[in-house]
Amino acid sequence: GGHSEGVLFDEGVPESVAGLIKLLPLEIPVIHVAWSGEMIMSTRSYDLGPDRKENETRLPRDGDISWDPSFGEIAFTYGTVECKMQTGYNTIVVIGRLQGALDEFASFCRARRFEGLGTVTLSIVE
Repeated sequence: GGHSEGVLFDEGVPESVAGLIKLLPLEIPVIHVAWSGEMIMSTRSYDLGPDRKENETRLPRDGDISWDPSFGEIAFTYGTVECKMQTGYNTIVVIGRLQGALDEFASFCRARRFEGLGTVTLSIVE
């Protein structure tokens, strides 16, 4: 029931963002990550185009919207994160950032740990 606005980056990750824009609007089923920290991720895979990681990082920031070409997961960071898997460190591509107060979004994300599946809808606002 909440709403947040954000930006998609047009520098550093042009192919990944172009691929995401082609899919919008998009309803993304999400769950809480197991290994990385304060982040939710899609429960299904999305092909945004490039098979390489444009401008990859393993330390996304609060509010970052990201994508992992290795698994096709779209993720949303709401706090402290260091991308890991059971087998070790991982990297992701940060494609955008939520803006404004993220308190409501963080509450929604935390609830995914105990309440399970949720949905995040991404769309372009003119």
